[in-house]
Amino acid sequence: MKFVCRATMLVALILIMAPGGAPALADFASGRAAYDAGDFPAAREQWLALAEAGDANAQAALGSLHIQGEGVPVDFHEALKWTQLAANQGDVTGQFNMGSMHAGGLGVEKDFGEAARWFHLAAEQYDAPSRFNLAILYSRGLGVARNDIQAVYMYNTAAVIAGTPEIGLHDMAEEAERMALSMMMTMDRKAIKEAHRRSKEFEQRYLKHYMKGYFERRRSGKTPPQDP
Repeated sequence: MKFVCRATMLVALILIMAPGGAPALADFASGRAAYDAGDFPAAREQWLALAEAGDANAQAALGSLHIQGEGVPVDFHEALKWTQLAANQGDVTGQFNMGSMHAGGLGVEKDFGEAARWFHLAAEQYDAPSRFNLAILYSRGLGVARNDIQAVYMYNTAAVIAGTPEIGLHDMAEEAERMALSMMMTMDRKAIKEAHRRSKEFEQRYLKHYMKGYFERRRSGKTPPQDP
């Protein structure tokens, strides 16, 4: 069993919405620039003051540094502190990482039920990796009742989100589609039809959500990145 995890801390920070106005956003961006340059101690320095002031993005970023051991020793207890603060504010990266830490027993007792709870919260914010991991939990009955329809639904919806240009997780989208097809080989026609019905309903909702964000970015002068 292999859960999806974020290969680097910044994968989930696709759209940064730092509370507290432009200065907080600028400070977070400075930390991100330092992180991208490989200067992890400088990134931590930029984010620490923000995190202590209650900025959820910075809290999630600090937690990720401690999970990865970037610029600081690996410390799952410190990671848990910052990650939970972010997750409790609704930060999707924090929620995903809380799910991952409970699924892996990192700094906490392994608890698939608690992992599923956090993944569900992130999934409600259209987080593709969380939906992928929920599909695994539902397909194996880990922390939740086994439900093949729900598993296929989660794989399908993860693929829809992961394949959008701003997310660009094309390998995940392909793997989710492959896993959904594999599961459907053992399901009856009625169950497959129900999974497809729910997936199509989600796709329509997500398209409206995506297009709303797309036109908002166009009005603000921000355009989605183009595939090479």
